[in-house]
Amino acid sequence: MKQIIGFCAVITVGMLLAGCAHDLTGIEPSQVENKRWILISQDGRPVSGPRVTMEMRPVTAQDGRIGGQAQCNRYFGSYQVTNNTLHFSPMGGSRAACPAPFMTKEAEYLSVFPKLNDITFKDNSLELSHSGGYPKLSYVSESASLGGQITTSQGNFPAGSDIIIVLQDSSMPEDPAGIVGIESIQVGRDVDVVDYVVNYAPELVKANGRYELIAEVIQNGQLVYMTTIRPAVQLKSAPVKQ
Repeated sequence: MKQIIGFCAVITVGMLLAGCAHDLTGIEPSQVENKRWILISQDGRPVSGPRVTMEMRPVTAQDGRIGGQAQCNRYFGSYQVTNNTLHFSPMGGSRAACPAPFMTKEAEYLSVFPKLNDITFKDNSLELSHSGGYPKLSYVSESASLGGQITTSQGNFPAGSDIIIVLQDSSMPEDPAGIVGIESIQVGRDVDVVDYVVNYAPELVKANGRYELIAEVIQNGQLVYMTTIRPAVQLKSAPVKQ
């Protein structure tokens, strides 16, 4: 197995994002659309296990698409804004099989969307809820990023391969709950150096935590490169709320 070397990382914060011009129930679309949101609680209960993401992307002035990664599968659906109320369609998704606890949590999560009709936003936090209060989904946005370059100890990254880069809590190795950021890069041609950017939510970073970079290169479903040394990185954490 060829070793990946030469991780060079730089932390940045803030992302320039474009939104549609329509009003999203009193919220500027650019505040919530075209961002990746990470689920932190459902009905007031903190979530655990694989991270769950959500993205809203405008299509017209009144509707858009929603999708993301649930506990096991990718999911997708749509939303509309009518009479200052938000409406979500039932969610579809891929059909991978995961351990039963994850599948149960995924089904519970996806079943909530058609019941939601309200949205609130503050700082980097987003809440989707029913006007009566419940059900409720709470998220934080990936408002910071870690970027740099990645190289191989020999050879090239082959064309058509995918580089998967993960920001992992080093106290939770191999644990999906310890992932605070993950990105996939598709390599278009044979290269020996690839630029990368991994976005993450500072609210999920422990103030005194230790984090590391992990990378794998997959081609035609086969692992062709992986990191044998996981470099430590410093991540931005959110200020403690008083």
